[in-house]
Amino acid sequence: MEMKVTVTDLGPTQKKLLVVVEPRDVKRLLDKRYRELSQQVRLKGFRPGKVPRKILESYYGKTVQGEVSNHIIRDTYPDALKQTELKPMLEGDVEDYRFEPDGSFSYSAIVEVRPVFEVKDYLGLEVEVPPTEEIGDERVDEELKALQERHAEVRSVQDDRPAQWGDYVIVDLVPSVDGAVFDKGVQKNFYLELGTHRIHPDFDGHLVGRRAGETVDCSLNFPDDAAVRDFAGKTVHFEVAINEIKEKILPELNEAFAQKVGGYASVEALKDALKERLSRAAEQATKQRLRAAIMDQLLNMTSFEVPEKVVEREVNRRIQHFVHQMTAQGLKIDPSRFDTPEIRAEQRPEAEKAIRWRLIVEQVAAQENLELSEDEKEAIYSDVARMYRTTPQQVKAEYADSAIVMEMVYQRLEEKVFKLLEDHAVAKATTAETAS
Repeated sequence: MEMKVTVTDLGPTQKKLLVVVEPRDVKRLLDKRYRELSQQVRLKGFRPGKVPRKILESYYGKTVQGEVSNHIIRDTYPDALKQTELKPMLEGDVEDYRFEPDGSFSYSAIVEVRPVFEVKDYLGLEVEVPPTEEIGDERVDEELKALQERHAEVRSVQDDRPAQWGDYVIVDLVPSVDGAVFDKGVQKNFYLELGTHRIHPDFDGHLVGRRAGETVDCSLNFPDDAAVRDFAGKTVHFEVAINEIKEKILPELNEAFAQKVGGYASVEALKDALKERLSRAAEQATKQRLRAAIMDQLLNMTSFEVPEKVVEREVNRRIQHFVHQMTAQGLKIDPSRFDTPEIRAEQRPEAEKAIRWRLIVEQVAAQENLELSEDEKEAIYSDVARMYRTTPQQVKAEYADSAIVMEMVYQRLEEKVFKLLEDHAVAKATTAETAS
């Protein structure tokens, strides 16, 4: 379709796009739709295909105009963006669309676009490099103990011994606030590991030394920032019936255990593997701290405006991701509880930081002409194809611009940018105290 496109600046990151489609293209689309309609409708006194245009317009004029309007906007908007070389960060808000007296069709769209800026002095950043944690025998032993804990056998206490730290107790729990039972907190056969302090720092201690069959009463003061809002700043009374006590039996450290947890021939071989894994994790942690330092420097050095609607979209995405995580764990939650002004305000700084960093990465890549090779792109198509059980060719043809492909492209581009910045950074060693 032939069209005229003009752009008006509304701000550094907002443009108004005015699109006017030529009358002959509008007429062609209207005529086509009315011909189709003439064959489809059944009006008394007229044979199919013989209903006069004026009659059709009187019955269906607004409907046809709505359909043709959507068709024109859908087909011309992407071309208008290409013609004006605008790079939108969101889908534009189309407004003021109309059929003009001269037969043309016009509409305008408010477009949130990428800010125009340059990243300066990004090569040769002076960054503090924290020392990598040295993995000694003590750290390996801690990891080995944690491995034993994960493979521990949990079984009911056979004798009548009291509960000890590290035991599991199965309890009926009845909390009361201001003299009334707090119904939402009542639990039957609640599973609690003594020493984890899940309810209150002092709660578990009231159960240590008590036996199955006993009932424990205690009152505890909760801080103003308590996780359970109904407990905040309150004294909560708990009535706890101990139904059962279970103990953890740690597996013996021997060849059988080493074989079971990883197919190792001996405990020493298991320890060596743990040390290697911990060392890799320590190196990765150092790398992440280095990258965080680089990121913070560039964020502080580079100033530009971020579109408000883009920030709001990122806040929405973060909240939706959190709700999805909770529901995936089988928790029944009300999504609206996490979309409050307070929570949105908490999420906003990190949302804006993420957007700003992404734009900086893409700008550095553009300034350095960093791109993904065809082989790297093909690897992404193959990865996505495996995820969705299709072919790389189909992904490339139909989903190259999809959100998941674009995110994977960005991740690989970010890795290239980080490598460039790391290779040119000037390392400044720090002490362990400063790093902590």
